[in-house]
Amino acid sequence: MDLGLNSKVAVIMGGSSGVGLKTAQRFLEESAYVAICGRDQSRLDQAVNYLLEYAPSERIFAKTCDVTVKADVDEFVKGTAQAFGGIDILVNSAGKSIMGHFFDITDEQWEEQFQLKYFAIIYAVKAVYPYLKQKNGGRIVNINATLSKEPEPHMVATAATRAGLLNLSRTLSHEFAKDNILVNSVSLGLIKTDQWERRRLQSNLDVPVEEYYNDLAQKRKIPLGRVGEADEVASAILFLSSERASYISGTTIEVAGGLGKTL
Repeated sequence: MDLGLNSKVAVIMGGSSGVGLKTAQRFLEESAYVAICGRDQSRLDQAVNYLLEYAPSERIFAKTCDVTVKADVDEFVKGTAQAFGGIDILVNSAGKSIMGHFFDITDEQWEEQFQLKYFAIIYAVKAVYPYLKQKNGGRIVNINATLSKEPEPHMVATAATRAGLLNLSRTLSHEFAKDNILVNSVSLGLIKTDQWERRRLQSNLDVPVEEYYNDLAQKRKIPLGRVGEADEVASAILFLSSERASYISGTTIEVAGGLGKTL
């Protein structure tokens, strides 16, 4: 299926690891141009070296950027537009979760979650919007989580900010419709990412990798019986970014293996 992404310019906030990096790879495989960012230069360099296996350097733009700093985001987006002559797609994929009940979370952690899960998206959308409007349309895909609709007490800060982002995404889909800018969300369940790998290593459990994830899937009662892969998330992101999704806006695709009970 031709997704119509040839020569499109995709900005991926984050993109140096996990779902963001896999999404960047998939865009390059569709002959798009890709811009990624990250706070750590060494990890960003590793990501670029990985992506060079799929496309020449002329189709890749990478820059250090803290997505919670507006000036950094503005500079990254401006650099992308200058490098590729415009922007067609924004994917907001940067983020990390914090585990803890209400009284476990410090004020600083609450602020961090709001900055990362909310203001980082606001900064990116404001920076990219003029370029999407110049193209007479575009796509914005916000990476969210099933927590946005079905909160869990042990992840109270992440769930609260994810819910806010879901509401914001729907609101923007209405406001930007006049400019033919489609705004959608992809909500994740349990996906194998660097974040989960760090948790696995920190658990100090002397079990094989596959056994660890199989046990995790059973404990979380995932109907499909397994933890998801980053590539499966990337497929949903590419679809929503494509010409094949030209009449889809304001919606959420859950990539969660059937996890969750909300309608």
